[in-house]
Amino acid sequence: MTAVLCACLAAGLGLVWSWAHARRFSLERRIAPRLRGSAAVPSARTPLARMIAPVADDLARLASRWGAPTDEVARRLARAGLRTTVARHRAQALAAGAAGLAAGLALGLLVGVVRGTGPGFALVVAVIGAVLGALAPDLLLARRAAARAGRIRAELPAAAEMLALAVVAGESVPGALDRVASLSPGPLGDELRTALAEIRAGRSVGSALDGLAARVGEPGVTSFCDAIVTALERGTPLAEVLHSQATDVRDRSRQSLLEEGGKREIAMLVPVVLLIMPVTVLFALYPGLVALRLGF
Repeated sequence: MTAVLCACLAAGLGLVWSWAHARRFSLERRIAPRLRGSAAVPSARTPLARMIAPVADDLARLASRWGAPTDEVARRLARAGLRTTVARHRAQALAAGAAGLAAGLALGLLVGVVRGTGPGFALVVAVIGAVLGALAPDLLLARRAAARAGRIRAELPAAAEMLALAVVAGESVPGALDRVASLSPGPLGDELRTALAEIRAGRSVGSALDGLAARVGEPGVTSFCDAIVTALERGTPLAEVLHSQATDVRDRSRQSLLEEGGKREIAMLVPVVLLIMPVTVLFALYPGLVALRLGF
């Protein structure tokens, strides 16, 4: 009994020390929001996380041999707007695979007890659960990146117009970006705030815009940033370039809406052809077939 009480006391003291250490505000955490934007992640880790980190890194390196390349995963994380690392994402995939393995094994054993199946069925279900669990984080990441890209495409025309108006009113490019970022609460505003943080940290405007285009990975954003960088390098009147780019963004958005409408129109034909038309033909032919069968 005494040993159990001592162990509980030690665990409680360890938790209190970990909580106090996590709340300690270092210089790095103080200046991180100004250098990385508003979505900075504190780098302080608990003692338990520091003990598990080497094992997680080894497992992540082991998983990277059969998974997607590290650069590709980092690009997907940036497009999804996540500030996590590639190693942490791979660790989450491994943890999800282990959870899927355990759930599949439990389900297979339960079905085996109820239906009397052999251990082979439980093994197959466990393997399927592990595969699905390991693939789930990547699928969720791709879905989140696609949804965020759609929101950025929807916000880009208005942001381009506001940026053009701000430059015409006499604002510099960083000032115009700051004004547009303050009025854009969505993911495009987050990316603009990150680019502004890089500019304030000493990076050039062209390099920050190139980094923004690389993080987002959208053709419209890439062409928009390239046009601004080219205008800054060649001395072209920036207001005219921004107005033309805003018009191009509007036209591209309109074209994408037309393409989406065409796809939805084709999809709407599926219930008509497979459900409504067969029922209509059946109602039209059924009375005649009944009359022929009865000999009327």
